[in-house]
Amino acid sequence: MEKQNILKDAEKRKRLLWGGAFLLLLLLQLLLLIYYGSRKSGFHEDEFYSYYSTNKTAGLFVNDREWIDKDSYRNEFVVLPGEQFRYGIVKQMQSWDVHPPLYYYILHTVCSLFPGVFSKWLGIAVNLTAFVPCFFLLAGIVYEIAGKGEKGARLAFLTCLLWGGSAAVISGVMFIRMYQWMTLFVLLCAWLHVRAVRKQKFGLPFLIPVGVTVFLGFLTQYFYMVFHFFLGAAFCVYLLSRKKIRVLLSYGATCVLAFGLAVLYYPASMSHIFRGYRGTEAMDEFADTGNTLERLQFFTELFDKYEVAGCLAVILLVICLLWVTRSCLLRREKLVDHPAGRRVSGRLPVEIWLLVSACAGYFFVVAKTALLLGETSNRYMLPIYGLLLFLLLYFLTEPLSGFLPEGKKTGWILFCVLCAGVLLMNGISLKAGRVFFLYEEERAAMGFVRENKDVPVVVFYNSASESNVWRLSDELMEYPEIYLASEDNMDKLTDETLNTSDRVLAYVADHESGTACLDRLLESNAKLTEYRLIAEKGLWKLYELR
Repeated sequence: MEKQNILKDAEKRKRLLWGGAFLLLLLLQLLLLIYYGSRKSGFHEDEFYSYYSTNKTAGLFVNDREWIDKDSYRNEFVVLPGEQFRYGIVKQMQSWDVHPPLYYYILHTVCSLFPGVFSKWLGIAVNLTAFVPCFFLLAGIVYEIAGKGEKGARLAFLTCLLWGGSAAVISGVMFIRMYQWMTLFVLLCAWLHVRAVRKQKFGLPFLIPVGVTVFLGFLTQYFYMVFHFFLGAAFCVYLLSRKKIRVLLSYGATCVLAFGLAVLYYPASMSHIFRGYRGTEAMDEFADTGNTLERLQFFTELFDKYEVAGCLAVILLVICLLWVTRSCLLRREKLVDHPAGRRVSGRLPVEIWLLVSACAGYFFVVAKTALLLGETSNRYMLPIYGLLLFLLLYFLTEPLSGFLPEGKKTGWILFCVLCAGVLLMNGISLKAGRVFFLYEEERAAMGFVRENKDVPVVVFYNSASESNVWRLSDELMEYPEIYLASEDNMDKLTDETLNTSDRVLAYVADHESGTACLDRLLESNAKLTEYRLIAEKGLWKLYELR
């Protein structure tokens, strides 16, 4: 009895130590994310749209040869006092675009708590709020599959260390869009299914959370249903193999009901998917068989570069060598007994097959249909990156289970070596500057704008793409007022302020008549004799005329 108590106390101390280790890791990763958040100096155009479509008051209109004051412009990106918690407007705004509304509800709630405030930290805080449960769900998935002993704790720690410190995941938190929240529901979906299979419990405590996850996941990002479809299909095959027909029917009815309720709540979703410009474009890309290898290679290279620092080929080679060796030894029955007292088996757990099926299906469909936008396309694969990293680590470490009995020093040596490798990969990516959505190059331009915000400013926009004016939103909010002028309007500028100032700032869109607009401004104002380029921002150039 005394020996049992000693063993229980030892196990309890181990759990406490591992719990402390995970909390410390989470804290360090949150500090790392806050550090990168402090470095974020600009916004992607989609991030401006997140604020605008969440907090819109009257709408932004571009009118040729008119002044617009700071408040009229800025008020479209913040929640004004008295306009808090207007979820109906948020839902309507998203129905006019191609996105479901849940993420925007969350962002609007946070902005409503800080009326009149436009800040990157509001959007980053929303993503950080999702990052924390993602961390624990990922660890929980590993624990369910690998076990809650030393082996499971080590593998879960390695997975969270690699995931939370990777350049792609940090970038995802910096990107003020819905993808971090989609990651939350993807991981929740995976955890619910893995846990149900592990515990063999498929009743209401499983079905109700699955239904809620389907409902919320679909209303966060439509790609969620791709993951759930493949995971659900693999899960149904498993249920059929076990002849659990009643469970299968209950599960299918729950998913269909939850999906139907989501569509009833947000009927615009069907139009977005089947008739919207993104939906039809995605279906056209999926039907094009000629682009398959190119697209798969593109997204594989993104994962390789931004998640494992270009080491994917080496990792896969080592995995292949280990499993071939394991297979040979199993045939010769030379593997030692497993620590749990059973023979090492060559069969993979059902839960691994569920995750492999879901990740492979999601990766293929999304690679075929997502936009190819360079490094920023990582956002579409972000929800499964944690699962992919776990699968890599699982297939890397599992073949050694027959050689390294649990609790031996060799296990800790392997763990420390892998931790060092993970830190090295993350360090290489971070040092190489692979965290994106920071736009640090815009810091100098913003400093110039703030120092010269009282100088008259004119925005020469391309009338064919006048909405691109929004891409300047963070800078335009700094000026008391801005003057809008179409580049296609060849008439002489007659505004008195612009024609009598000894200095003028001009934003010029990427258009063939851009410099001609500056020349017309010089002609209309005798005090101005020259112009010089101050900064470039995407499709725009900022000039100073004096």
